[in-house]
Amino acid sequence: MSGRPGLFRQFIRQKPRTIALGFIVLCVFLALFAYLITGDKTPDINEQITGIGLKRPGFKVTLIAFPKPHQVENPGFIKFLLNGKPNNFYYVPVSQYAISKDSLTYRPYDGDTPVNKIAPVTVHKAQWLLGNRVIDVVQHGQGYQVTLDDGRLKELARTEVDDQLKKQGIEERTFWLGTDLFGRSLMDRIVLGIRYSLFVGLLAVLISITIGTVIGMVSGYFGGKVDDVLSYIMNVFWSIPTLILVFAIVLVSGRGIQNIFIAVGLTMWVDTARLVRGQVLALKKEKYVESVRSMGMKTPRILWRHILPNMLGPLIVIAVSNFASAIIVESGLSYLGFGIQPPTPSLGSILSENYGFILSNKPFLAITPVVVLLLLVLAFNLVGNGVRDIFDVKSNTQT
Repeated sequence: MSGRPGLFRQFIRQKPRTIALGFIVLCVFLALFAYLITGDKTPDINEQITGIGLKRPGFKVTLIAFPKPHQVENPGFIKFLLNGKPNNFYYVPVSQYAISKDSLTYRPYDGDTPVNKIAPVTVHKAQWLLGNRVIDVVQHGQGYQVTLDDGRLKELARTEVDDQLKKQGIEERTFWLGTDLFGRSLMDRIVLGIRYSLFVGLLAVLISITIGTVIGMVSGYFGGKVDDVLSYIMNVFWSIPTLILVFAIVLVSGRGIQNIFIAVGLTMWVDTARLVRGQVLALKKEKYVESVRSMGMKTPRILWRHILPNMLGPLIVIAVSNFASAIIVESGLSYLGFGIQPPTPSLGSILSENYGFILSNKPFLAITPVVVLLLLVLAFNLVGNGVRDIFDVKSNTQT
């Protein structure tokens, strides 16, 4: 054992699985800090910008941000990381804009229409800031006296309005993967979709591993009629196609992300149970297990303190494998409309929203989430194979 290299060094000897591990780490980072990374920070990445739908990757546009009349307080940092924050602005894409002493003039973006054929729009800076509540604006010293729609008068300093317009009013945004039909950033939605796909996969694996481990250990250790009954249950679940079983559970429990990972987890425990049962059948005959049993040690302690630690390797391997399967099942459910519901994005729901464009001149809308899903599943399979090789004693025997 002293001459055997460390497990991590042994894992990274092969470049494909090292790259796969790096890709998974990158996806986990994107999932955790999605709202810090994306340009759209609204809940569910659902900021719809009129006029820029179905744009190609690399599309760049200038946006004028108009403050909304009712401002929403920013949530705390943790809540922002989990759910994003409501946007206090609505955006107008423009082809040109100019800021003068007291006004903002712009030409709205209109696709391929020449700029000189688009009528310019001019708004007073105070109207930009306060919106439709403004009835009248009068120059007043170094600022403006604004009459609001409720009859109140409001004093605004020109320098304050100018500073807000420069800092918050004009934004250059690049949509690296283009936009969908509703003008939402495809890349931002895919980043958040990775979060939900990984989240469902993780919880489904935890459920399946927990149930499968308990049932497999009880079946393998006690044997006899207990083993016969539990093996029969395993075979029944084994014979039912996964998607059909998931559909049945979702139809009974209802749609929603909490029901999705429960349904997926309840359909994947059989693999774990069969593996654990076989491991326990072999391990319970080992001398150290017979020794502690003869010493009067209770069965739960034998199982959790002496048998379970010696089969962690195979459990980790099947957990990684089930992770990839859970992501595929969740994506399939979302694609068919039984999984995560819009506007919450997942890789499957993004594909469902855009699959109709694959035969048009916008195939990237459907191809991009598929490519990300394939890479994610491939990465988990490669990592699973690498973990399996590490825990395979025969293949690691030093010659």
